[in-house]
Amino acid sequence: MRISSNQQFQQGIDALLRQQAKLAETQEQLATGNRILTPSDDPAASTQLIKLSALSAANQQFDRNIVFAQNDVDLSESKLKSAGDIIQRVRELVVQANNATNSDQSRSAIATEIENNLYSMRDLANSKDATGDYLFSGFNATTKPFVKEGSGYVYKGDQGERFLQIADGIQIQVRDTGTEIFQKIRNGDGRLRVAIPDSNQGSALVNLESTVKSLVGTYSIEFFEEENEPLHYRVLNEDGETVVGATLYEPDQQVSFNDINVSVSGSPVAGDKIEIEPSEFQDVFTTLQLLVDKLKAPIASAPPNSLSNHLTQSLQEMDLVLDKFLSVRSSLGSRLQELDTAKGQNADEDLRLQRSVGALKDLDYAEAVSRLNMQMTGLQAAQQAYVKVQGLSLFNFL
Repeated sequence: MRISSNQQFQQGIDALLRQQAKLAETQEQLATGNRILTPSDDPAASTQLIKLSALSAANQQFDRNIVFAQNDVDLSESKLKSAGDIIQRVRELVVQANNATNSDQSRSAIATEIENNLYSMRDLANSKDATGDYLFSGFNATTKPFVKEGSGYVYKGDQGERFLQIADGIQIQVRDTGTEIFQKIRNGDGRLRVAIPDSNQGSALVNLESTVKSLVGTYSIEFFEEENEPLHYRVLNEDGETVVGATLYEPDQQVSFNDINVSVSGSPVAGDKIEIEPSEFQDVFTTLQLLVDKLKAPIASAPPNSLSNHLTQSLQEMDLVLDKFLSVRSSLGSRLQELDTAKGQNADEDLRLQRSVGALKDLDYAEAVSRLNMQMTGLQAAQQAYVKVQGLSLFNFL
């Protein structure tokens, strides 16, 4: 096959261009620090890098979710701490109010302070986060959770509990509903409550204590007198069956039945009753409002010791409210610990991913520099050879 001078020159130029292209590629690798500049450089490694990039992006989103969750949980914990401080203050005011030396005016002043605390509690329950969403409204984040209707407050949010994914296959609750925190609180002592009928004429003081063993139900302690007999009492259940038969009443009497203890002091009279009922859910706003109403009412308009009995039971209810807030705060604290753990694990995972990417993508500088020197030498040799070949012509010898 005959090779023309043009072909010979073109082959020389193509060889030089290939050498220059390889040299330019090595120089770009050294400039970027990347071994793979295009997927064709290493298709298998490029595929792995795409997968690792997706995992890294997901891990970064988990980190952002953790920060968002920490902010929400921290804010909820702060609001509940303030709510607990309010209840602690109300409890002090209840103890202060439960004193026979107080006048109607002093009790009214205490009621006004409790009412102000009620408004503060309402504002805390209607707290917003940094984005303007209501904190305790469930999924209805733009709806104010607690609204005054009539004599009480109605929950307008829903029961949705917000979760965020903080790691692969791990979600954490970041918000609790207003119902769970402020409404699901039992009155009385949590199992039973005392109700004193307004028809009572005596001045009995009542304090109820129950335990987890107590047989929860509806009972009635009735006081009566037989002819020429002192004051007696009996205990009946909701069906009118006798639980405790006729028993002589003595001052500071402790009435015990079905693992329920009822301390009765003062001066009940025949015909008086002490009703015991299963406790019910009562939101914290109702508990505070009932206190305000009781304290604002003139003492002369209420049955004897009605206020004192209500305040005594209110102290138990304040303790139950505090227990609820502390329980939720404990749960929030556990979530913060879980978030801290997840944050550390995500940091470790991110480091592992970076190492995997580096193993596939990072350039071996020693090898690349050696290759660069070899390619530069090869290019210089090719250039010199091309110049010599270009000078080979018969016309130079004619």
